[in-house]
Amino acid sequence: MVEKDTKKFERETFKDKILRQLEEASESLDDVASETGFTAPKKTSVTPKSTNRSQDSEHLSDTPTHDEAFGKTDRPFRSRSSASRASKDWPAETEPELAFQDAPDSSEVFGTPKRRTSNASFNHGEEDSLIEDTAEIKNIKRVSRQSQESYTRSAKKKSKKLAGKIIAIVVLVLFVVGGATGFLGYRYVKSEIQPYSLTDKSTKAIEIPTGAASKEIGQILEKNHVIKNATAFQYYTKLKSLTGFKSGFYNLSPSMTLTEIAKTLQEGGTEKPVEPVLGKITIPEGYTIDQMAEKISDNVLTKSEKDKTPFTKDEFLKVVTDSAFIEKMKTTYPELFESLPASDSGVKYQLEGYLFPATYEYTKKSTMASVVEQMIAVMNQNLQPYYATIKTGPNPKTVNEVLSIAALTEKEANNDADRRNVAQVFYNRINVGMTLGSNISILYAEGKLGQKTTLAEDAAVNTSLDSPFNLYLHQGYGPGPVTNPSLSAIKAAVEPTDNNDLYFVADVTTGKVYFSETQAEHDANVQKYVNDKLENKASDTEESQ
Repeated sequence: MVEKDTKKFERETFKDKILRQLEEASESLDDVASETGFTAPKKTSVTPKSTNRSQDSEHLSDTPTHDEAFGKTDRPFRSRSSASRASKDWPAETEPELAFQDAPDSSEVFGTPKRRTSNASFNHGEEDSLIEDTAEIKNIKRVSRQSQESYTRSAKKKSKKLAGKIIAIVVLVLFVVGGATGFLGYRYVKSEIQPYSLTDKSTKAIEIPTGAASKEIGQILEKNHVIKNATAFQYYTKLKSLTGFKSGFYNLSPSMTLTEIAKTLQEGGTEKPVEPVLGKITIPEGYTIDQMAEKISDNVLTKSEKDKTPFTKDEFLKVVTDSAFIEKMKTTYPELFESLPASDSGVKYQLEGYLFPATYEYTKKSTMASVVEQMIAVMNQNLQPYYATIKTGPNPKTVNEVLSIAALTEKEANNDADRRNVAQVFYNRINVGMTLGSNISILYAEGKLGQKTTLAEDAAVNTSLDSPFNLYLHQGYGPGPVTNPSLSAIKAAVEPTDNNDLYFVADVTTGKVYFSETQAEHDANVQKYVNDKLENKASDTEESQ
């Protein structure tokens, strides 16, 4: 092997390196051949005859080309040469060394390690092609790598977009589901706190044990079909701070609200079950029996005008005028009816003024007579503390006289102070022999009391009316009460405010009562607080027309 200068070797070009390596490979092969006695066909520089050109071409066509042997088919075949680059290349048409190419590899024959060699001589075109191929491969790899990176980035971008869409969809679904759940939950809770039934007005006797908490009470009410949900009742009462429930028996209705039930439980129940309440009747203060008859069919336990009591106006009037019933009441409540006016005393109704105005419950077993008796019983109960004072006081009176004064006082004044002074004026007039002179009694006699009348009609009453209730003509208290007085009016009649007044008049616009001791003062007050205001009102009415 030829020694090479190191510096020169380093300065060799790629082309020179290839040629040198080929030369060294050829020399090595020649050495092996000389040692083994194998000789390769000699090279000749003689150009083959033209007559043999076709044969050589035929032979060449049957022999694998160099590129075919190395897997390439797009390059022309080049002949091997052991000579240096200065030696003459064989023409492309001939291949003198084909026999050598077909010979077995020396490594296979002699057992020497196989070493791939090449005797091909490269020209500048081959080097350029190789360089171009290398560059092309690198370019392909680079393009491939760039394409792969671009694809990766695109895939990542698509993946992010897809992930974003999935997240948005999930969030939207959760929002919709959450909103739907919240809405349904709200509707459910709202439904559960509503009355069990809006149409079922019946009541049930339910016992609440001692020490029961709201949870246990709710379970009892739910079991008896009074409320819809025990848990809803428990949390509702806590939210509304409805506590302090008491034990006992309660009559509760499925139509009651949770608030109504809770407040009822706060009032306390009865020791024993009582008949369930079907409805209630309210009698306002100052009502006459005729007015009460119109209200007897109104069930105030419901807001529906169609839900009436089982009682009628005619049934009520029949009971209050029934002599047998009245005699029974006189026996049952002797103190109250001790001075009850007789049926022929000029009264319209014997029981007028003896039925206390209040709200009364009725049950399935209630009758019209039992309801009226409740009214009498309550009146007796309210008068019980005053019976002794009425009979044995400084100015002894009867119960009928006190109730008569109380009835007039009820209509003549609208507050406790005025009522006490009015009651004393009536007593002062009786004491000096004067008539009571009340317009209220005349309106009652005319059947107008309780009806809507104008101020002028109230002031211009017929003081000459022939009636025992005309207290302008007749002295005394009159046959009996003209209305059913309130407890306030009864107290005023029993315990009036001491004064020396003989007259009073109420301002027709404000209702304020003005008192006086003389007729002259009274006339001036009447002109000022009644006549003048009526005239002004009439004048204003004419101008507006």
